[in-house]
Amino acid sequence: MASRKRNAILEEFIEIYKSEPCLWRVKCKEYHDRDKRSAAYHRWMSKLKELEPTATKEDVIKKINTLRSNVRRERKKYEVSVKSGASTDDIYKPTLWYFELFDFIGDQEVPRSSRSNISDIDENYSKVRIN
Repeated sequence: MASRKRNAILEEFIEIYKSEPCLWRVKCKEYHDRDKRSAAYHRWMSKLKELEPTATKEDVIKKINTLRSNVRRERKKYEVSVKSGASTDDIYKPTLWYFELFDFIGDQEVPRSSRSNISDIDENYSKVRIN
């Protein structure tokens, strides 16, 4: 029974997170507003205190990072199984009970494109050697 209560509180915790885009939507104007983020963290902290009475802002941040890491890990397993060409029956199905609750951050998890600077270094090195 305690597990059900804990899951219900965590579900509300995730719902609060979802309702506060200033905490997770990078392109949101409020994401860069310290006062709004601080107020959101305090609302969020009160929910976590139902599970952990001594919870601090740092504990809230650790908790959500842990939850998001678990969701990313499950999503990665799913994506790898899809790319492997597995049959529909063999595709990995996420087992986290809260996996679907994090659907709202799907577009936030896309890594930025990277740019190599090796060619820039090679050009600069060849210019130095010619002179």
